[in-house]
Amino acid sequence: MATKLEIELTSQLNNDSWTWRAAGARSPKGTVAAELLYDGAKIGDVARAEVSMGLDGIEVLAVTAPAPKKSADNRIEIIGSSSDDPLVTISVRKKGRPDRPGRGSREGGERPRQGTDRGRQGQGPRNRQADGERPQRTNDRDRPASQDRGARGRPTSNDRRRSGRSEAKRLHPKETHRREVLESLLPEHRPIGEALMKGGLPAVRAAISEQNARAAAAGEPETPVDATLKIAEGILPKIRVATWLDRAEAANEIAQEISLKDLRSILAAADRSAKNQQVTELANALTEVLNARASTETEKWQKEVAGAVDENRLVRALRLSAKLPDPTAKLPAELAQRLVTLCNEEMSADTPSERWMVLIDAVAQSPIRRHVQPTSLPSDATPELMEFAKENAGRIPALAQLTGVSVPPPPRPEILAMVPKTSRPKKPAATEETQVNED
Repeated sequence: MATKLEIELTSQLNNDSWTWRAAGARSPKGTVAAELLYDGAKIGDVARAEVSMGLDGIEVLAVTAPAPKKSADNRIEIIGSSSDDPLVTISVRKKGRPDRPGRGSREGGERPRQGTDRGRQGQGPRNRQADGERPQRTNDRDRPASQDRGARGRPTSNDRRRSGRSEAKRLHPKETHRREVLESLLPEHRPIGEALMKGGLPAVRAAISEQNARAAAAGEPETPVDATLKIAEGILPKIRVATWLDRAEAANEIAQEISLKDLRSILAAADRSAKNQQVTELANALTEVLNARASTETEKWQKEVAGAVDENRLVRALRLSAKLPDPTAKLPAELAQRLVTLCNEEMSADTPSERWMVLIDAVAQSPIRRHVQPTSLPSDATPELMEFAKENAGRIPALAQLTGVSVPPPPRPEILAMVPKTSRPKKPAATEETQVNED
């Protein structure tokens, strides 16, 4: 069967034959009759040949002359101008801000600003001659959620990088202790241990049912379920301890960089009743690190919230208060009261609807949401504000009174809901004799 092959002429044996090889390779190779070559053939030419593959080797049937190389004279030369100006012009300009809700238009005069000593909307432009120099901004100008922020304006990874906060490292546990447990098991018990590592006893039951289904189809004896599960129950405590040790050792190596949430989950899974000295020592070491880090980060978080309150940056303070560094972190009573007071003063009838929506969104995520008591909604409240206030009335109870929404009582915690009510024995009804004796 004929096929195409690119060959390279390597040498000329005589006037009747040439040697060749595959272009760019050492093999295949062979000889070709000179009469099959084109005129002007020379050593080093690469041509396309039609060859036939047989048991005796490769036979060249025909050779096509290579295409002539294009001459460099056919190119177009760009001379260009003789000036030394740069080929690329760079224009640098400041990055503009996207349109944001509540900013208003600047056409037709200066936009009125919010504040205690500035005119509200609808009171005309500010008189700079009367006010003198522009004072330092004191009121909060935090903008609502933008494209760089996540849902409800929560900071994303980009915001954390801009603020200098490093993300916590992820936990990558090794398999040192789990491999030791598997190696200590009998060879016939190792598949059970591997299944326990994947999914515990449910994974063992699933593997047994799958294996028995294949055995039934092949007519082979099935695996005893009860005996296998009994073996798995004996291996399971060892697997749990080994899994915890692998995770705890990996966490101990990066204890200062891992998230507090991962540290708490590891400590919660520690089986201190296993009477394993290594488990006890690791758990105590991780507990000390957790307590120290939680105390440090809580103190830092409280200082950030207090600093935002001191600068009268209300929305920023509310956003920071919603980002608890640890589930046990709480705001001091004095700081929480200051934050509530600022919210009550800002959420008044004189505040524009756009500002109200930003404040509602921030308060709904903060831990002081149930203590905020707004005086009244704006007199010219927009339909969007009323709808947004009704949506958040469940999280801010004071909004339910302002919007006329009836909020049902909060549901019972799931743990208490599952506890059955204990029935007390009924007291015996008072008879006439006992009543007479009491009298």
